[in-house]
Amino acid sequence: MKGSDGNAALIVEDELFIVLELEDILLEMGYGKVNAFSEVAAALSWLEHGKPAIAIVDYHLKGGTAEDLIAVLAEASVPTVIYSGRSYDPQIDQALSAYEWLMKPADETMLAAAIARASGDV
Repeated sequence: MKGSDGNAALIVEDELFIVLELEDILLEMGYGKVNAFSEVAAALSWLEHGKPAIAIVDYHLKGGTAEDLIAVLAEASVPTVIYSGRSYDPQIDQALSAYEWLMKPADETMLAAAIARASGDV
């Protein structure tokens, strides 16, 4: 499960309270370091030098979607959870069907379960 940065996790989310909640959950699950970004460009820059063991990405961020970021994560074989304010739509989101998709708001148990499924720990 662990990537080249050991057990680091990546969060790409533009709402601070959600970042803090996700960070707590990831640390409780044993991820040693959490790298959080509110913009796709910053996350992509970090990925040039690091590979997380897991990524949690808000699909809709200020200024656009995280589609390019998700493609880079897929190419690097990083398990990814899409945590979005809207539900998965198979008509629109066919390219994202392989990802764990969780709609906001979700409680801690649901988030932890989605992270475990995505990382193959279930």
